Amino acid sequence: GGQFKREVMVDGQSHLLLIREEGGAPDAKFASWADAVIFVFSLENESSFEEVTQLHTLLSGYRGAGEVALALVGTQGELGTRDQPHGDGDGVGMTPRLTPLLPPDKISSSNPRVIEDARAQALCGDMKRCLYYETCATYGLNVDR
Repeated sequence: GGQFKREVMVDGQSHLLLIREEGGAPDAKFASWADAVIFVFSLENESSFEEVTQLHTLLSGYRGAGEVALALVGTQGELGTRDQPHGDGDGVGMTPRLTPLLPPDKISSSNPRVIEDARAQALCGDMKRCLYYETCATYGLNVDR
């Protein structure tokens, strides 16, 4: 996975986020250093939702419920991958890697929503210490949250 840095302001105080993108199941080492985890699934894809549930179960086996802050993000657009340069954000050491790719956001009759809000909210409740967001890049819904 990739590694990213982002500075954010919270209540007037600057915080540096060190973000690590994981492509597989969490292991003990990952679970021991993570302060927060964001699980992302496609609102149109049952298997992506089931995978998030399984990954959370694995993470919970290493760290107790409530020890890690969690966010669950349902996004419009099937999750895929593409080659994209990455590095530490300063343009140095850019190398290709696979990154999530979302096609145009479009829940419609031909591309129906599969995961209803109540189901995602229930999973978030089961996760403990979790926030749930739905995103839509096309319309900018919750993109900056």
